[in-house]
Amino acid sequence: MTDLDGGYLATPTGTGPFPGVVVLHDAFGLTSELRRVTDHIAANGYLAIGPRLYRRGLCVQQVFRGLLRDTGPVFDQIQRARDTLTARPDCTGRVGVIGFCMGGRFAIVTGGRGMFDAASVNYGMLFPGKPVDHLLTAPCPVVASYGDSDPYIATADTERYRDALASADVPTDFKIYPGASHSFFQDYSGVPGLYMKVMGTTHDPDVSTDAWSRIFTFFSENLN
Repeated sequence: MTDLDGGYLATPTGTGPFPGVVVLHDAFGLTSELRRVTDHIAANGYLAIGPRLYRRGLCVQQVFRGLLRDTGPVFDQIQRARDTLTARPDCTGRVGVIGFCMGGRFAIVTGGRGMFDAASVNYGMLFPGKPVDHLLTAPCPVVASYGDSDPYIATADTERYRDALASADVPTDFKIYPGASHSFFQDYSGVPGLYMKVMGTTHDPDVSTDAWSRIFTFFSENLN
């Protein structure tokens, strides 16, 4: 496991080559929790890189502007992370993306524009009443996980995204978990953990276990 100038790289055991996965963090940034997630993906056989989206030359404001506009230099940073993987001799050249919350939105957009071979969207941000059909210009297969008790994303918008994928005939595993809130994957401690607890968006081990199983099955079918 290696900290890079542009992020964090985790490699599987063995000689490879391995398919790759770009891991896009939530609004908290590339935390120790997101490093744990990246390690977990590598432990399951994928060359995984978590790019540091907040960095010199790409401030928080620019990243959030990219979140709202679906364009901007943050997408160049994501492309560079993909290129870092494909340039490695231990990568097969097939690369997926996985994102959480803010990173989930970036996974929606990049996966919809043909940047990746498969996308895992986890409570990726959807904006009230806004269509997503225009983002699906060259969509890759998508495995998506949302909760129907998410305080930030209405189920109607989640269903709109699901229906847009179906209309575009995208291979999809889409699941809306009953009773699940936002950020059910992330097991934060410290200040982020306290914030998540206050907001009622804490880690749900049962939901996350089921979602990880679906994700790795989907990645196996579409990246290997």
